[in-house]
Amino acid sequence: MEKTRAFFASLGSKIKNLPKHIATQFKEEFAGETWQSLLKNNLYIILGAFIYAMGAAFFTVPLNVISGGIASLAIILEKQFHGLDVDTYILLLNWFIFILSLFILGIKYSLKTLVFTIFNPLFIMLFSYIIKNVSFDIGGEMVYIFDITELRTIVVNENFILSPEQLDPIAYLVGAALGGAIMGCGIGFTLIGGGSSGGTDIINVTVHKYLHVKVGTSSLCCDVVIMTIGFFVTNDCNLLATIVGVCGSVLCSIMIDIVFSSKDRSYMALIVSNKWIYLNDAINKTVGRGTTLVKAQGGYSRLDTMVIQVSFDRRDYTLLERTVHKIDPKAFMTVIKAQDVVGYGFSRGKDKTKPISQEEIDQLILKAVNEQWKEGNSSEKQ
Repeated sequence: MEKTRAFFASLGSKIKNLPKHIATQFKEEFAGETWQSLLKNNLYIILGAFIYAMGAAFFTVPLNVISGGIASLAIILEKQFHGLDVDTYILLLNWFIFILSLFILGIKYSLKTLVFTIFNPLFIMLFSYIIKNVSFDIGGEMVYIFDITELRTIVVNENFILSPEQLDPIAYLVGAALGGAIMGCGIGFTLIGGGSSGGTDIINVTVHKYLHVKVGTSSLCCDVVIMTIGFFVTNDCNLLATIVGVCGSVLCSIMIDIVFSSKDRSYMALIVSNKWIYLNDAINKTVGRGTTLVKAQGGYSRLDTMVIQVSFDRRDYTLLERTVHKIDPKAFMTVIKAQDVVGYGFSRGKDKTKPISQEEIDQLILKAVNEQWKEGNSSEKQ
C-alpha cells in the first residue's frame, strides 16, 4: 500500500513539474544559439522536410515502393486496412513515434525531431493535393501532369512508339530511384540543420540506447523488417519489386552522405584555445563526449598550450560547434573525418553525462574572461 502511494505521489510530482521541466529543456537546447544560427538551422530542417516530402509524395507513395521508413510503413498499413489514405497514416505514425520518444528518449532529443515532424506530413499532404487536383486539358482530355502513374504514349518517331503499358516498368524503376535519392537529400539537409527525420530514426536510437546496437545496424534491421512485411503484404511475394525497393533505400543512404558532405559518420576535432580548461569541461558536460588533452607548443609564439582532441558523430557536430563558439569565439578548431572510432563510450551505448546548464556555461565564460583579464594585467606590469 505504501509503495502504491509513493508511486502515485512520485507520478503526481512529475506531472506537476512537467511544464517547468519542458521550459528548462527548451532553455538548455536553444540558449547557446544566436537567433541567426537558430533560424538558419531550422530553415535547413524545413528545407529537408520539403525535399523529403517531394520524394515521398511524387514518387515512392504513388508507385507503392517499399524501401523502408515511415512512408513505406504507411503504404503497408493503407494496403492492409484501407481505412485511411497514406498521407494520414504518415501523419499519425510520425506523431505517435514522436510522442513515444518523449517518454523513452526525453525532451532534449525529441526537440531535434519536432520541426521535421510538424512540417514533413504537411508538405506531403500539400503535394498529394497538387498531384490529385492540378490538371490540364490536353487534346480534350484532362491530364494530371504531376501524377507519375498517369502514363501517356510517347512518340519518338513513327517507328519508335512507347505505349503506356510499356512505360509502366520504366516509371516504377525511375520512381524508386528518384524517390530514394530525393528523400536522401531531404534527410541530409535535416542533419545539416542539427535535426533528425524522426520516424524510424527514433526507433533506431532507442534500440541503440537500451540494447547497445549500432544505429546503422538497427536502421538496416528496421528497413529489412519493413521490406519483408511489404514483400508479403503489398508486393504479393514479388522479389523483383522488393529488390527495386532495396535499391531505392541504398540510393537514399548514398545521398544522405553526399549532401552531408561525408561518407563517414565519425569525426575528430582538434581545438586550440587559451580557454582550454573551460572548453574541456563544457565539451564533456554539454556534448557528452570524452576528450584527450595533448601538450603542444605554438609554432610562432613558442608558448606552451593544450590541444583538445575529441571524437564525435555527425549528430553532435552542430552542438560541439555551438559549445566551442559559446566559450571562446576565437578558438581554432580543425575537424577531420575519421575512418572509424572504436571503443566503449563511443561505438557502444553509454549514457551521456548530464548536459551543462546555461547558468554553468555563463559562469565558465565569466571565469575565462576574468582569467584573461588577470593575464593581461600581469603582462602589462611585467
